[in-house]
Amino acid sequence: MSKFRFRLQKILELRERLEKESATKLAQARTQADLAERARAEIADARDKGVAEAGKAAGAPVTAGELQRIARMIEQFDQHLQVAEEAAGEADARVGGLVVEFEQAFTRRQVMDRLRQRHLATWREGEERLDRSTMDALALQRHTHKKKDGDAA
Repeated sequence: MSKFRFRLQKILELRERLEKESATKLAQARTQADLAERARAEIADARDKGVAEAGKAAGAPVTAGELQRIARMIEQFDQHLQVAEEAAGEADARVGGLVVEFEQAFTRRQVMDRLRQRHLATWREGEERLDRSTMDALALQRHTHKKKDGDAA
């Protein structure tokens, strides 16, 4: 019985490696996107707290300098929030692109894996056919040998 050998094994291994690399990149990008979203949420929360503080100050007598400070603080939060939203958007877009890349790598590997399974099934059928024909030939040889021995006696 010969050993099964898939002619495209190196390509299958390459596709498996590319799929794993793509999955790793996707996981890293998702982690970065989560971090960017958390940073955006923290900045938004801080900005909301600043606005709430300004609202409280509006009811009490406040100096013009204090109002300007609060206004600058809110403006800075708005700028940081915009930067954080852009970073989160870019991270999400990168994740989207890597999802597509991973799905393609997964599909390519699956195609090669199915082809390997078909080749293996065909090889097994051939091996079984060869075994049956060998066993049939052996049985026929024994039968004819017994018949000759029976005729000679």
